[in-house]
Amino acid sequence: MVSPKRANLLVLLCDQLQRDATGPYAGPVVTPTWERLAGESAVFDRCYCATPLCVPTRPSMMTGRWPHAHGSTCFGEGYATMHPGEELLIDRLHDAGWRVGYEGIWHINRAAGEDRTAEYAHFEQSGFPYAAHEAAMAEQGIPAGSQRGAVRTPTDDGAHDWSLSIPVPAAWTGPVEEHPDMLRARAIADLIRDTPDGQPFAAWCSLAAPHPPLLVPEPWLSLFDPADIEPPPGFDADPAELPAAVGEAPGRQAVRGWGWEQWARGIAAYLGFVAFADACHGVVLDALDRSGRARDTIVMMTCDHGEMLGAFGLYQKGVLYDRACRLPLLMRGPGIAPGWRTQLASHVDLAPTILDLLGLAPLERAQGESLAPILADPQTPGREFTFVEMNGHIGGGYHLRGAVSERYKYVHYREQPDRDQLFDLAADPDELTNLMGSSRHAEVQARMGAALNLWAAETGDFGT
Repeated sequence: MVSPKRANLLVLLCDQLQRDATGPYAGPVVTPTWERLAGESAVFDRCYCATPLCVPTRPSMMTGRWPHAHGSTCFGEGYATMHPGEELLIDRLHDAGWRVGYEGIWHINRAAGEDRTAEYAHFEQSGFPYAAHEAAMAEQGIPAGSQRGAVRTPTDDGAHDWSLSIPVPAAWTGPVEEHPDMLRARAIADLIRDTPDGQPFAAWCSLAAPHPPLLVPEPWLSLFDPADIEPPPGFDADPAELPAAVGEAPGRQAVRGWGWEQWARGIAAYLGFVAFADACHGVVLDALDRSGRARDTIVMMTCDHGEMLGAFGLYQKGVLYDRACRLPLLMRGPGIAPGWRTQLASHVDLAPTILDLLGLAPLERAQGESLAPILADPQTPGREFTFVEMNGHIGGGYHLRGAVSERYKYVHYREQPDRDQLFDLAADPDELTNLMGSSRHAEVQARMGAALNLWAAETGDFGT
């Protein structure tokens, strides 16, 4: 632990970042900021989001609790707000004397009367630049409305019609310094510079990139040639052969009828947007370096969830494939030994880990585990399983649960259990071959199902 000298905390977040696109994970995008950070960090290979949807998974990062436990499970009235009394990491640090700052995407809805953001030294919640994207589309001759696709999804009380942001790129033509994500980065850089010596800070730089709308400045927009983009695994999968929660996912419906030319253009722009996000985080890390406080700062880089980016014909998230659920996680600072980590990790571990590293008492009802022993010693054994859940998009709907072990993933579809999936992630990292019902894997299937049931019982969730 770092105490009695109190370390700073800097959290670098992206929204909807596909882990395997980035440099630290041998992806196609050159990301010098994250690659430099990875060279000095513990780099987790097997970190999973609590759920592949922003509104419920961000509270899990702050509370150390599963969505079904803290109460924010998906979008919609009665679904997006946490239960009363949920304790947040950011409040604990504020109360303990850290100078707290948060800038960017927030997506944390607290019970009435429990919002404390006005108490922080800096708090600026901002959304996605849809209006600016529409204006750019109009200037660039892109048909109005083409950046959203119509979808119809089940809820707990029927069906809901809405629209989903899809990968139609437009160029940001203003000064790069005025792009919304660069403004977020500059605000956190200012907070670091302005924090008095002797007072620790805890700062979150929460970018919108590379989540749509794909409003990307040059030269990043043109970094990748659509002609060089190849279809991802399962791109041409027959939706009738997939579980309904996948075959009818919003990310398939919204781009129904798209040809490969449209997909390639969107994927290329997305990859450029990833590179721009790296550049924004570089502004923050440069400010930290110049402040002289880098050695006394715990730096964590991660995201809220992944991005399918065409795999199984899906854009966005909301399914339990690794592309949507497996995250980058880099951690650098006092008490952290650099190097690769193969132990399982989860969003629910992040708050317990940070408090442990900072020498503060744990959140009383956290369900995750501190990763501090693994950060200190790469040889420390990890847990046998971690879990992922999905509780529909708006007003409930499909309910998915996943158990992940060192080698396998078991996905349970509550509304369609006959379409459950078992994947050998070592032999089949693209999750193309479902092993459910295989006699050779009957023991694995039983063990994974039992693990899921035990987790459900211990956390107050439904079982298989």
